[in-house]
Amino acid sequence: MHTIHTVCRQDSHARGFTLIEMAIVLIILTLVVGGALVPLGAQIEQRQRAETQRTLDEIKEALIGYTLSHGVLPCPSDKDAITGNPNGKAINNCTTSVIATGYIPWDTLGVNNKDAWNNLIRYAVATKFADTSNPFTLDTTSLNSTNTITIQTRNTTGTIVTISSTIPATVFSLGKNGYGALSADFIAQSSVPASNLDEKQNISPNSLTYFSRTPAPAGTATTVGGEFDDMVVWISPNILYNRMVAAGKLP
Repeated sequence: MHTIHTVCRQDSHARGFTLIEMAIVLIILTLVVGGALVPLGAQIEQRQRAETQRTLDEIKEALIGYTLSHGVLPCPSDKDAITGNPNGKAINNCTTSVIATGYIPWDTLGVNNKDAWNNLIRYAVATKFADTSNPFTLDTTSLNSTNTITIQTRNTTGTIVTISSTIPATVFSLGKNGYGALSADFIAQSSVPASNLDEKQNISPNSLTYFSRTPAPAGTATTVGGEFDDMVVWISPNILYNRMVAAGKLP
């Protein structure tokens, strides 16, 4: 009887372990099936956006690192004297206007210069944060919103909402559609359709206003603001100041 009882307990333990294994298998199958339900094109785009987001975040950190070393943000990329294409080296002086727009100075920063769709990353900087002859400080000139970048979005009704109006610099990709972009091979992509109001704003020369909003894919041009897939990040003035104070670069 003792032997039979021991065998029964072992059988019961074996059955219990099998149920646990089955539960794990079911969970794995659920995850696999769930992934398979997402169209391949959508999965690829998700990976591309994630890759581009990492690139933008790395560039933002490089910009802050540059500021810690030089006391100012860099100007956008200069142009090659022969071809007129961006050369990746920061312009020596970009203070002739209150905002300088163009492409990231990738050679100066030592960063990747393109998004997952092989288009050059764009860059805009409020030039009072890039003036080597008059580096910015913590005084009211730098802290107020005069001549700084404004980041806007749209709410569910399409109304424009301001996220921040004191931004020193922004970095962005023109997304999968690449409207208005220049490829890493220096080939101009299709221009922005007139109905894509917010994407058009993002590539306006010397613009002080940029949009960052939920993507509105192709076929939704009737949406207020139009089709939108730009990916926009920006440098918070508070983070920039705090990092510079911590590094002893600002009093």
